Amino acid sequence: MASVKQEKMTFDVFNFDQFVTQHMSGQESPFFYQSKALQIYPLSIASTFIKPPIPLFRASYNFLLLFSNGGGQQQVDNKVLTLNANDALFIREGHLNGIKSIDPTTDGYFIYIDNSSIPHIFSDRSLLNRFTFNPKHSISKNDMNWICECCKLLSPHGNNTILAQETYTALIRVIVLKLAENWPANWNKPDRPSEITMQFKELLYANFMSNKDVRFYAETLTVSENYLNRCVKRVTSKPPKQHIHEQIINHSKILLKDQSKDIAQIAFDLNFSDPSYFSRLFKQITQCTPSQYRNRISQDLSG
Repeated sequence: MASVKQEKMTFDVFNFDQFVTQHMSGQESPFFYQSKALQIYPLSIASTFIKPPIPLFRASYNFLLLFSNGGGQQQVDNKVLTLNANDALFIREGHLNGIKSIDPTTDGYFIYIDNSSIPHIFSDRSLLNRFTFNPKHSISKNDMNWICECCKLLSPHGNNTILAQETYTALIRVIVLKLAENWPANWNKPDRPSEITMQFKELLYANFMSNKDVRFYAETLTVSENYLNRCVKRVTSKPPKQHIHEQIINHSKILLKDQSKDIAQIAFDLNFSDPSYFSRLFKQITQCTPSQYRNRISQDLSG
């Protein structure tokens, strides 16, 4: 048990196997675990096998949650989302997420999508970006029932033949397209500022540790800093610099779980030359100091 606890404190990225080991083990009857690029599980097992709160982590996989009943609260990056019946939530690989609560009546489906399957599920980059940066979707009860009927065809005990995987891919793609049908009209025909904003966010997830300057993102996107600022602020009501700061501080919350490192070392790991500036920025964004946040994590875990 001691080695498992240490791993939990030092891991900041989980693959699906690691998430299962850390947060879904130790039960009397483990759920039927698969090992495929596309996997599906009933959400009814969530309240039995997962005990929230689950601290923030980065998933090295993609997943789609479909709620036919119940719900709960899940943090995605810097937002805490309340999920109810007939909601869908897509989490992209690399994004922060954490489970705040799970309603005991929760039902529906969890769909695991390995990165190798992403190009086959999403018809183009634009569709993937819209799911990535608008992760929560609310649909009608009839549409959710229709989607759940599709999920029933994806038996977890199916074989691993090529044809079986093609069936999985086709049905999950149908589910994604059905969800996209419910988007507001302006999502389907985004303007230039929206496209620039989504491209900026995607770049940010890949580069925030090494590049904190708005100029880098503007130059990479071949636009001016002023234009990038106008686009991002118009679409999100926040300038690019604030997105950069929030991304860094959200990642620091993961690092603060490792009690073996002092706060100054974490600041240096995040490429801050001045730990006091990191602490001020952390408090500005979270309304608490890194020490206070770390103490809160310890209290939550002990509780």
